[in-house]
Amino acid sequence: MSSTDLNSYELVYIIRPDVDTATIGEIQNRLTQAIADQQGEIQATEVWGKRNLAYTIQKQGTGYYVLHRFAMNPAGADEVERLLRLNENVMRYLLLRDEESE
Repeated sequence: MSSTDLNSYELVYIIRPDVDTATIGEIQNRLTQAIADQQGEIQATEVWGKRNLAYTIQKQGTGYYVLHRFAMNPAGADEVERLLRLNENVMRYLLLRDEESE
């Protein structure tokens, strides 16, 4: 698969503030593995840490933010979203295709 077949993505997700650091690392590792399974590669990861939310989500006023930038085959986006949707510790996520880098 050539690099022209890959789309650039940005993924931001918010993890429940009451989880421990091991669980946060486990979520990050699971997503990294899912991206690699879809012939993708992580380009950057930024851990923004615990921040206040603009509004409460699931009765929480804060959340642990993580940003991933990666390149992946477009067909793999559904699998990444499925993992995030099924994880009860992820309160919200946003997966965007970065069209500026194309």
